[in-house]
Amino acid sequence: MTTHTARLTAALGAVALTATLSGCATIAGVSDAPTATVGGAVPGSRAQAIAAQVVQTAQQAAAAPGADGDALRDTAFTGDALAATKADAKLAGTLTPDQKDALALTGAAPTVLAVSTGESYPRAMVVQTTRAKSGLPILSFLTTPDVRTPFKIAASAPMLPSSEVPAFDVMTQGAPVLGDDAGGLAVDPEKLLGAYAASLSFPAPAATADAPFTDDAFATKLKQSAKAQSDALAGVGTFTQQHQAKDVVGGLRLAGRKGALVFTVLDRKDTLLNKTQGTVTPSPQFKALTGLTSIKAEAVQDSLEFVLFVVPDTGQAKVVGAEEHLVSASGT
Repeated sequence: MTTHTARLTAALGAVALTATLSGCATIAGVSDAPTATVGGAVPGSRAQAIAAQVVQTAQQAAAAPGADGDALRDTAFTGDALAATKADAKLAGTLTPDQKDALALTGAAPTVLAVSTGESYPRAMVVQTTRAKSGLPILSFLTTPDVRTPFKIAASAPMLPSSEVPAFDVMTQGAPVLGDDAGGLAVDPEKLLGAYAASLSFPAPAATADAPFTDDAFATKLKQSAKAQSDALAGVGTFTQQHQAKDVVGGLRLAGRKGALVFTVLDRKDTLLNKTQGTVTPSPQFKALTGLTSIKAEAVQDSLEFVLFVVPDTGQAKVVGAEEHLVSASGT
């Protein structure tokens, strides 16, 4: 029997897509860095200390395997961000030195850009770190649901090149949490996320006439990657990609309530069907997750996509940051 080979190339997202998106981005609040207090919820020095500790633990977790690493990850992350970082740890051995370097942060302390206002819970903050090699800022959404729970990273992604986030209100005033102050936005974040997910499906995306969002580099790269994988399988099999809205993690309102920075998560499913009597060679990431070295009939990969939107009070929303993480795989 003749063996047909093709590569299932969907890989760990920061390496496959966002590491290729180099360029400049503009961070909200850089010119108004926190000095004395952060409005209401957490004093300024305490917010900075919390951010530094969480980021330090997250970095330690990235380099720690096994149970010790999982304990660190449980300390620094929550929700889908925790699921993503645990999956990243399983795939760490498939990364090249250059890919690992692309993910490394600078040694600079993280910057708290905004903290939720008032003394009620849940509380949130937006924190910026920077990748050393590309210089791209990373925005993370840290949350705590109650007085007994420490702040943890609930969502995080590097900014896209040429993107920018408008300023938040001054740090002494704080920023309203999206869930407490969602009125006045150009589009409901849940509806926005659903429309964005539908526009990304391959090979048959939903029509995007009058879309509530503008074109962005992350979506362009996703579509190009899906087409490339489909083309590579021509004559061997088929490739499809489905996206579904998973969660609006949260966000903070921008200065003067002129929009919001919103952190969201999508589910993505990549499916390869082998149409031949031979086998298809999967990617190293697929092999690491499944133990399979060839695909006879079907391969499925599931990824979490963290997408950051600036949603204005009028006009279209813009994707300002994104990153994908392969979290599971199966095949026959």
